[in-house]
Amino acid sequence: MEYNYSAYTKLINNQTFFFVKKYLLFSELNETTPVLVNYGMHMDFYKACSIAAVNEPSLMIQLFKEAQGTIEHAKLIDFNSIKFSRKLIKR
Repeated sequence: MEYNYSAYTKLINNQTFFFVKKYLLFSELNETTPVLVNYGMHMDFYKACSIAAVNEPSLMIQLFKEAQGTIEHAKLIDFNSIKFSRKLIKR
């Protein structure tokens, strides 16, 4: 059993948010997928790490470098412009 980490950034409303994820890997089981254990999102990278329970300084430096290399654009959906219609089904 071991941990794996990932970090990236997303541009949301012209502000950069940091996303930090902590996964649990069961290396002794070949067919299993990683399990998301902790997840942090914040405009401050260190706060995102704190939320995701990542506290090791050397790991934080490595994740910060990884996050700096990625900027993903978030897709925003304006719910105010969508008109909803509701149909009742009589039984």
